[in-house]
Amino acid sequence: MRTTALSCVSGAALFQAAPDRRALVVGVATGLAAWSVVYVRFSSRGWLLPVDTLVIMLLCLTQRWTVPPDAVVDSTNWVLAVVTVTAIAHQWLTTAAGGVLLTTAVVVAHLAGNALALPGTWPGTVPLGLWTFAEAGLSRVLFLLVRAGAQQADRTVAASERVRRDAAVAAARRADEREHLAVLHDTAAATLLAVGTRMVDGTEPWLAAQAARDLEILAAQPDLPDGDTDLVRLLDQVARHAPVAVEVHSPAAVPMPAIPATAISAAAREALTNVARHAGVDTAVLVVRRAGDRILVEVSDQGRGFAPERVPPHRRGVSQSIAQRMARVGGRAVVTSRPGAGTRISLEVPDD
Repeated sequence: MRTTALSCVSGAALFQAAPDRRALVVGVATGLAAWSVVYVRFSSRGWLLPVDTLVIMLLCLTQRWTVPPDAVVDSTNWVLAVVTVTAIAHQWLTTAAGGVLLTTAVVVAHLAGNALALPGTWPGTVPLGLWTFAEAGLSRVLFLLVRAGAQQADRTVAASERVRRDAAVAAARRADEREHLAVLHDTAAATLLAVGTRMVDGTEPWLAAQAARDLEILAAQPDLPDGDTDLVRLLDQVARHAPVAVEVHSPAAVPMPAIPATAISAAAREALTNVARHAGVDTAVLVVRRAGDRILVEVSDQGRGFAPERVPPHRRGVSQSIAQRMARVGGRAVVTSRPGAGTRISLEVPDD
């Protein structure tokens, strides 16, 4: 800021200076500009402010040679402009006591320079010097207000960040809980329900293998899949281990990100389990295709069907294991069914 002010007042100084003093004024202004470069280069050093104050005090003592006599005692004195800017800026870099001390030093030096330039007239410059104290005081007040506002803004941002972080943690925790409940519903709960409702008599060869897979899934550490995978391969595995016969219609491969692919396969597994549990048939059809900018998987049966709007809230198969799971990966599940007309569950995700 002072360098900017110096670049402005240097022109006035050269204009005011007598021809035989212009070289000296240019030298002083150039020296101050060079000192500004040093100031910026070593701005973090503790010795910088005292030395800077000393430089400005020496500038004040040169007024006998660098300021025209008619400008010494009024506000057109270019050295006074530099002194004022220095006193204002020092308030932002020191304590209150330090600011008073540095301002006093440059003001006293300025008055001394006035006295050396025009002996006997220096009392007339005292009001200008005192006004410099007033400007420095206003600068200190402004600095304190800005700092207080910045600190309040920092506290507000920190509080907002804590709220955002807590909300993100809570959302992640709820997502983990929902996923855990969905996995539990899809595995052990579904198998136990099949046994408890006498859907199986305990002699089916696939039951022990299914129970073993359930335990393996529940015992595994939760791990988010990464990269891409083949959706067709995942659904082929689901179809092979389904409790009903599944007719699969799909292309040779559908590569896609692993996270939504895993969600689709889990939702399809639950849909096939529901066929065995509720449809009253032992076959289902699974279709995989691309539809525009989306990947579509359909699980359908020709069973007894149901009224989706009449499903009780405690029945979590469609709502949690299918609909919510698809929603968490940016997709959706559409259930189309009516009593006596079978059921079709459509699973859609964007084809990124």
